[in-house]
Amino acid sequence: MTYASQPLAICKNCPDMMHHLNGYRTGIVNWWQAVYLVSAIGGAAISSYAAGTYGEFQGVTPVEAFIGGFCAIFGSRLGSGCTSGHGLSGVALLSLKSMFAVPAMFGGGI
Repeated sequence: MTYASQPLAICKNCPDMMHHLNGYRTGIVNWWQAVYLVSAIGGAAISSYAAGTYGEFQGVTPVEAFIGGFCAIFGSRLGSGCTSGHGLSGVALLSLKSMFAVPAMFGGGI
């Protein structure tokens, strides 16, 4: 959301039209996500350089990996969280969605 909200600074009327995104533009509360994303990408690049595997793809093509990642992220947003979040936090908080999601995930996995 922090990255998606940055173009609002260019458009004069956009902050007024998109109040929700405007709240994500500034502040350390929002920018930790940007630091985390850049650090994760940088850490993966350093690791692959150190291992001598940078640029080598084993198993799937980059397009297939991108599509798979998009589907995983879309599914976690659609399901209101990831499998671990539902299993650990959701059930502990007695969330009704988690009470249905966790048995469905176990059933799908079997």
